[in-house]
Amino acid sequence: MKLITLINADVNFAELALLCDKADTLLLRQDAVYLARRSDIAWPCQNIVALSSDLNVRQLTPMADISAISDSEWVELTATKAQVMLWR
Repeated sequence: MKLITLINADVNFAELALLCDKADTLLLRQDAVYLARRSDIAWPCQNIVALSSDLNVRQLTPMADISAISDSEWVELTATKAQVMLWR
C-alpha cells in the first residue's frame, strides 16, 4: 500500500487513477486541502486524509468522508506505508 501526497489543487485525476490502488492512501497537504471541500471528485482510492495544520491555516473543514490527521499521525502513516510518493 502506498501513501500518495498531493500538494496542489490542480490534479489530473485520470493520470492519478492509473497509479492508485483502492487500498492506497491519498494525503492532501498545502493547497491540495482545498480539494477536501469538493463533493464532485471521484477519488481513485478509498482512504483520503488531509493534514489538519494545513486545513486550519486555510480555515477549512473537510467533507465527512475525508479524515483530518495531525502532523504526528502523518509521520506515523509515512512510516507504515511500503511506498511514499509526492504527486505534483
